[in-house]
Order: sequence, then C-alpha cells, then structure tokens
Amino acid sequence: MQNNETKLKPTIEPISQAARKAMREKIDNLAKPVGGLGNLEVLAVDLAGIEQRVELQTEKRCCLVFCGDHGVEREGVSATPRRVTAMQAVNMAAGHSSVAALAKANHCEVKVIDVGIDADILDQAVINLKIRKGTNNFIEKPAMTRDEAIRDVQAGYDVAAQAIHEGNQILCVGELGIANTTVSSAMIASLLSLPVADVVGRGSVISDKRLAHKIDVVEKGLAKWQPDPTDGLDVLSKVGGFEIGAKAGAMICAAAHHVPLIMDGFISYAALALAEAMCPGIQRYVIASHATRQAGTKAILKKLGVTPMFNLGMATGEGSGAVVTLALIDDIQSVLKNMTTLEDMGVNFTA
Repeated sequence: MQNNETKLKPTIEPISQAARKAMREKIDNLAKPVGGLGNLEVLAVDLAGIEQRVELQTEKRCCLVFCGDHGVEREGVSATPRRVTAMQAVNMAAGHSSVAALAKANHCEVKVIDVGIDADILDQAVINLKIRKGTNNFIEKPAMTRDEAIRDVQAGYDVAAQAIHEGNQILCVGELGIANTTVSSAMIASLLSLPVADVVGRGSVISDKRLAHKIDVVEKGLAKWQPDPTDGLDVLSKVGGFEIGAKAGAMICAAAHHVPLIMDGFISYAALALAEAMCPGIQRYVIASHATRQAGTKAILKKLGVTPMFNLGMATGEGSGAVVTLALIDDIQSVLKNMTTLEDMGVNFTA
C-alpha cells in the first residue's frame, strides 16, 4: 500500500464504553421516567462515547460544505443545470443559502470549500482546494484518477483537522454538486452491494422518464468500470465525486480526533460508506441527522448501521439536516445542566 494511502487509514479507537455507561447513569438519575426523553438520551450517550467524557463539549461548532461538479451531469440526469453549483457556493459563503440561514439560528460557522467546481470561483470567502474542474463523465472514462481520489480525501481530512485545531468541538458536513445523487447512488450501490434500481431516486424532483434514464446511466457506469467494493478509493476514482471523497476524509479525521461529526442526508450516506470501506469503525463516530426521502434510505441506513435522529422530509442537502441536529444537542445539554436529580427530590422509582 502506498504511504500516502496509509495516512488516510488511521487506527480508529473504540468509543468509550465507560463514558457511555456514566452518561446513561447520569440521565437515568434525572427527575423523569427512565428513557422518557427517548432519542435525546441516546444522542447524549453517543456523544459521551465519542468524546470520551460525560461533561459534553458542544459549544463551538462548524459546518464544512464541500463543493464539486460531475461530468455525468452531461448525461441529462438532473433537472438542475451545473452552473448552479458555482452560483450557490458563492451564495452560501455570503450567508444566504438554506444551510447558512439554519447555521445562524444554531450558532454554527459555515466553511465553503471548493474541491472540484467546474468554474473559477473568485470569491475569497470560498476556500480553494480544487482538485480540478469537475470529474469526468463516468460513462466515458473513470471519474478521476486514483491519485486525485487520494488528494481529494486528504483535502477533506485537512479541512476537518484545521477546524478541530481552531477549537471546534462538533463538526457538521454538507455538500454542493449538481448530479451528486447520481454519483452517490453509484457509490452506494457498489460499496453496499445494493441493487441500483433500489438506490437511485429522483434527486432534484425529476420525471419518471428521466429517473429511468438515471438508473440506466448508473448501471452502465458500474458495469463498465466494475469498481471494487472492498477498495473505497477504487470506487471513488471510478464513479465518485470530489465533494463526496472530501466528506469521507472529514469523517475519518473527526473519528481519529474523537470529535463528533453530524452527517446530512443521501450524499452523506455515500461518504460514510466510503469512509467505512477505507477505515472500518468510522460509523461509530458519526451522528446521523435525518432520513432523506431518496430511494432506498431505509435499506442504506440499515447497511451502514446508523439510525437517524429525525425525518422532516428534507432533501435540500448542503448540510441543512446536520445543522438542524445541533438544536437537539442544545436541548439535551440544557437537560443535563438544568434538571433536578432524583436524589435532590428524595424519590426512587420502583419497577
């Protein structure tokens, strides 16, 4: 294995079972029915295990939004033109996209990172880590070279490492990239051994005719290049996208540093499948925000071994669902800090 590939596969330590147990005991001792706060309690226990502490650190948070374009968009798989990626990246950096607006409500910084937009972005608020201007059309040739795939994942890792160095205690990840549901479907079908027709969804609300075409495009790409599902970098290089590889790199970095990372929707599922293929154990460090309305979500999440916090019918992407989850984290933090304990009340529950 090449040394630069080895660096992207750090040893991921198990989450702290001792911290999980201590958090569970703390929550169960609060003045409420055991399990009365449902998945909020599960969230607190998961965060404790990741951070390896009971006193959770959640105040400083950052959403990393990786942006890239896809050559396969030229096959007509999306109802949205590719120029929107560049336009929305600038809009987001100015604070006017959906994730930017939601981030303001949840006291979260947003960093917009260009890893493969098919345009020259002159706005200095957009971080330029461009591998190149968009991937290849995977119907014609592999999406990227293996070296580009390595550089891509490393870029995501480095951005996350910098965010952690800046003191961020929670990371969210999002993305921009027209046609990325097509690319994510190809990666998920390969990495998780799921039928293409069960995974490909309508993305940007496409017609039945375009959906059938989209399924055909994904099937042709996978049949032509036969990506190896045991080799994440092979899948990324043949049918992947720059923003997806970068998100996987951020996930790997967060796990290596015991920092909770909140993933978004369908594109994040592909990134987690990639990260898990490269570095098993990543899913234990990831908080799944929401279940998307894309096809195959239930089967995909079961394969990944994660349970989403909520389902609001969201399909915007950008990291919007991840940022909304921060409100739930603030909720459970308030419970942990402000609720009376059973000992304070002199009450014991008896089964």
